[in-house]
Amino acid sequence: MTNSSPSRRRSLATCLLALSSALAANNNSNNSNNTQYNKSHAAHGAHRHEPLPAMMFINKMDRDGADFRHAIDTVKRKLKGSHPVAVQLPLYRMENANSQGNDATTNDSSNSNSRNCLDPDIVAGTLSEPPPHGEFVGVLDIVHMRALVYPPNAEGLTMEEAVPTVVDLRKMANVTSENANASQVLNAALEARRELIAALANVDEDMEDLYLEAMMMEEEENEGSSHDNTTANGTIYQSCPILNTVSTSQIQSSLRRTTLSRSIMPTFCGAALRGLGVEPLLDAVAGYLPCPLDRLPPSLKLLGNSAAASSSSKSKKNPKSGSMSSEHESEITLGHPLHPSTLAYVFKVLHMKGRGGSGDGRVAFARVYSGTLKARDSVRVISPSSFDGMTSLGGSDDDDTHGKKSISNTKHPVERIGGMLELSGGKFDNLQDGVCLSGDVCALVGLKGVVTGDTLLLTSAGVSSGGGDKSGYKSTNKSKSNNNNKTSDVNWKQYMDGVHLAGLTSPKPVLTIRVEANSSSEQSRLSAALSLLSVEDPSLVVEETPTTTLISGLGELHMEIVLDRLRREFGLEVRTGKPAVAYRETVDLKDGEGTVETDGFVEYDRAVGGVRLQGAVRLRLSSRISSNGVGCVPPEEPVVTLSRETRAYFGLDPKGSSEDESEHKYPPSLKALLSGVRGSLKRGRVGPYPLANLECRILDVDSELSNSPETLPGAMRAAAANAVTTLLETLAKDGRLVVLEPKMNVEISVPREKVGFVLSDLTARRGVVDDVAMGDDGAGGSGGSDHIKAMVKAEVPLVEILGYANSLRSLTGGEGAFSAEYKGHAPKEG
Repeated sequence: MTNSSPSRRRSLATCLLALSSALAANNNSNNSNNTQYNKSHAAHGAHRHEPLPAMMFINKMDRDGADFRHAIDTVKRKLKGSHPVAVQLPLYRMENANSQGNDATTNDSSNSNSRNCLDPDIVAGTLSEPPPHGEFVGVLDIVHMRALVYPPNAEGLTMEEAVPTVVDLRKMANVTSENANASQVLNAALEARRELIAALANVDEDMEDLYLEAMMMEEEENEGSSHDNTTANGTIYQSCPILNTVSTSQIQSSLRRTTLSRSIMPTFCGAALRGLGVEPLLDAVAGYLPCPLDRLPPSLKLLGNSAAASSSSKSKKNPKSGSMSSEHESEITLGHPLHPSTLAYVFKVLHMKGRGGSGDGRVAFARVYSGTLKARDSVRVISPSSFDGMTSLGGSDDDDTHGKKSISNTKHPVERIGGMLELSGGKFDNLQDGVCLSGDVCALVGLKGVVTGDTLLLTSAGVSSGGGDKSGYKSTNKSKSNNNNKTSDVNWKQYMDGVHLAGLTSPKPVLTIRVEANSSSEQSRLSAALSLLSVEDPSLVVEETPTTTLISGLGELHMEIVLDRLRREFGLEVRTGKPAVAYRETVDLKDGEGTVETDGFVEYDRAVGGVRLQGAVRLRLSSRISSNGVGCVPPEEPVVTLSRETRAYFGLDPKGSSEDESEHKYPPSLKALLSGVRGSLKRGRVGPYPLANLECRILDVDSELSNSPETLPGAMRAAAANAVTTLLETLAKDGRLVVLEPKMNVEISVPREKVGFVLSDLTARRGVVDDVAMGDDGAGGSGGSDHIKAMVKAEVPLVEILGYANSLRSLTGGEGAFSAEYKGHAPKEG
């Protein structure tokens, strides 16, 4: 983070994008035909990014039966549109290598300058044949036409000792006639390079022109003289126009263009645990994936009244190069890497004993989008969840800003960064006078109230905390127009009013369990531990009452991890109750009927404690999702909207919108009305489950107590609750209320001969089988069919797979494994 060069900052920021969009295909250690996929992506919730380019790394190539060719074919077949293109080939040391080959290895290692030959026992894997039986020792770089051979036991060597031997394949023409394996390596590299150029020509116009020109030259040469395919490999490389005329730099440029446009997915191979193939992958991250300047600035939310000024500050993106462009300096928006003002996003919070300055060891990991963040800086901490009325950056002048002054005048917490930690593998050393530039990631200590998803701004809008003026926004060109200066002044006002990123949106919990400490003395420790864990993991919800403690999460595995962390990190053994699945209710809007509403006004008139509560409410329910409320989608909380008549009744602008208003400005009677509606929607009539995926629109209200401000709020709350309850009871009698249960996408790896037992068990669990992929013999072809596994994909209710791991082990003799991912809530059958 300190003294970072521009190239290093570019690589670090790009690496984050690579990790958030990269797709890893890991060869299974027990079955080479069962390729596991793990696609991870950064979820900012409502913070939407353009689609991310991707690269693929085939890992664990040192395992028995690993097949680079089969892994790529599997990705092409199962991930449509991914377009993987190999830019490397694996290198193997043959198992039948004799002592002469070992002696050659020793002699070559003593002469580190010898880079024009390979050991005679090294061969290359190809994309057309099964892999040879041998030890994975390196990679064949098709782009640079070189072989990287790593020393034996590289994982146990120091960084200096683990440097691979680099062999230039272009200089191997003199040795191929004496070394058959070296000839095989060179032939494989030449064939793969031709295929790479042809694949790039299909999606890149510049490479297509070069390829067609080379093809014409090759045809002319073939017509003029008979081409001998048995000539030396070096002569083939020089005489082949496709290989000779397309340079390495042209291939690299085409790879970067096509990767940024998501036309191809460059594919690499290696063994990450042993450090084989990692360096070329990191070089490719810096060379082919986008840097921060290639990405659009993040979308921001304004907290003040200055939303009208940003329409002229929208950055444009070059569709060909993918880079950001602006006609003048004032178009660089906040969040762009070249913008002077500091904007940082806290994407992770951890508690590390002995680190941090908040007493609990809190360490906040943050990415700096623009500006500079220094140790000892004072920052404003802005939490998106603290605001309910916000305007997007770039809003129009006509947006209703009623109630925004109180938001802009809100005093955001100001904290001082106690220091920074150096991020180097597993080391977290303190940095003296740490500095984090735009595009970098830093670990901050001393921030006591920061949680995941918070935005950090400096207390002033200048480049550093020392500047309290608008210097960060003033133009350096004196010939700038006055309009540009006005835009800069408004941008400065936006920064001081407060802006923030959209934050992190966590999925709703689907499973709840009750936890209880073994003794009353450990209960306080349990509460403190759960509080720390909920800060680190926003998807963990903790509810504590005087008599019980409930924790809710995304599934059974999530709950097991939380309980395991309580035991390992905090030394707490807790008792747990039976898991409870999070059901929901909704209205079945069928037969083309998109809404249901009350039969006119629903009257409420009662006397409570000698006080008359009278009111009438008319409302309507409609679906928030396109499938009429009953599709398999994540549940959304009900929203309450106001009609023009309702707004006029309470003295609001009939043409206004509740989305642009802050509810704390509403009159007490309207607040009570909304409270009554929302409270009744939290409990359905089929079961004690909250309603979901609904919009409740209050069409009209009336009351004889309009002139009684003391009793009107209570009357409105009771009348609203009564109207919702009456409508829900009517729908329940008509069978229109349905229970939604969480459904899981399940992938089960099972021996092929056990598939029938698993399918029968899934059917008994109300599962719906989507696909059954029977494993083939693949490339290994050894071991018979007993060890070949199949992949079963199904959709199963969560309640049916609680404790499924034990059942699966019994069905498959301990050879089955499964993974489950939450898909959404769907109507419960039966």
